[in-house]
Amino acid sequence: MSSSRIEVAAPAKINLFLEVLHRRPDGYHELDSIFAALDLHDTVVLERADRVSLTAEGHEVPLDRTNLAWRAADALGVGARIHLVKRIPAGAGLGGGSSDAAAVLTGLDRLYGMGIARDRMVALARGLGADIPFFLTGGTARCRGIGDLVEPLEGGRGRRFCLLQPSIFVATERVYGALSGLTGRRKSASVFFRRYFGKPGRGRAPFYNRLQETAEALEPGLRAVREDAERRFGARFCLSGSGSSYFTEIDDMRAPPAPFEVGGISVRVHEVATI
Repeated sequence: MSSSRIEVAAPAKINLFLEVLHRRPDGYHELDSIFAALDLHDTVVLERADRVSLTAEGHEVPLDRTNLAWRAADALGVGARIHLVKRIPAGAGLGGGSSDAAAVLTGLDRLYGMGIARDRMVALARGLGADIPFFLTGGTARCRGIGDLVEPLEGGRGRRFCLLQPSIFVATERVYGALSGLTGRRKSASVFFRRYFGKPGRGRAPFYNRLQETAEALEPGLRAVREDAERRFGARFCLSGSGSSYFTEIDDMRAPPAPFEVGGISVRVHEVATI
């Protein structure tokens, strides 16, 4: 390509359903989840350069090689000036860092005219992080393995959600490390998908997240936020990923979305839609 600059949207995601099946010998956990991409997004600005550099605005993120966006450029072996316009907070269960990395992979592939084959791109994404392959596809998908085995699903577009963003950072590793009680029968993402997407209006299958109880035990402020929101808006909220964001479907709410505060925890509220 002749252009020396490109902008790529990096969408957030929510987990409409998240089951943890078991812990693997390598220490990771086997998942069965339904991911849905949102119209809330970061903007990733990429420019050709001799080496990799990273700047950001909005939410604070690391600006060195620990950032997945930087590591994605390194994986391609090209230089780039990367600027992130962050609208997705870190530690929120919305996949912002993974989405940024996927945007860097696809954006630099276009910017440099590399023509990387799909299988190779997925392998690069998988090597960087478990959620990144999903963001190469987006939409709605069933994700298995450690989240890296992606099966696109039809019918997920245009669902409207209320998204809560508490001012709490939750470390994914800490939540998975505290997870216990993985015994008995596990719930199935495929069953959830059929029941949720097959039933219009009320009465659909409820959202589900195996990690919610553990995350709320580790961070009691999360439970306080959820319980206050459920009283305030008259709807059941579900945690996304390992937290700290919660969501519910707009149609199920009895009160309009509005920001609030609980015990010193400020909660930003967004209306979002699946894309």
